[in-house]
Amino acid sequence: MYSKDKIILEQLTENDAEFFYDITSRLNYGDNPFLPFESQKEFTKRIISFCEFTFTIRMKDNPDIIIGECALHSWDKEMKEIEIGGSLYPDYWGKGLMRSAFDLLAAIAKQNLGIEILRGQTKINNVAAIRLVEKMGFEKYRIDGDNVIMRKMMS
Repeated sequence: MYSKDKIILEQLTENDAEFFYDITSRLNYGDNPFLPFESQKEFTKRIISFCEFTFTIRMKDNPDIIIGECALHSWDKEMKEIEIGGSLYPDYWGKGLMRSAFDLLAAIAKQNLGIEILRGQTKINNVAAIRLVEKMGFEKYRIDGDNVIMRKMMS
């Protein structure tokens, strides 16, 4: 468990399957991540199996309620680069909570994995997400179709 400001990050487990499936199906802006006939638990188990740094986001003052998820994935060990991502339920947008979660993820990436470059990806029209990571020091790196790739050099 990791905590900062008002939030707690807890490792995603199979017990979180209903939440994780729900937030992924509601807030997924890209391709369908689900396999045909895949249950909530099977989906969550599959994600956990290839992404060991996936967390639920919870409020310190109400840790039983999951408000979002975040992850480090697509780790390039040779380049010391990893992708950061996540989503919150809309009721929690604009409160600085994802910034706190991303700050924690950045610290985990640097301390535990020796990451030197953080990468983020979002839709070109996702102005709020772009603004958030720009405030964290990310810069636009390249456009890939309708996605913008952002990068931050870790100091």
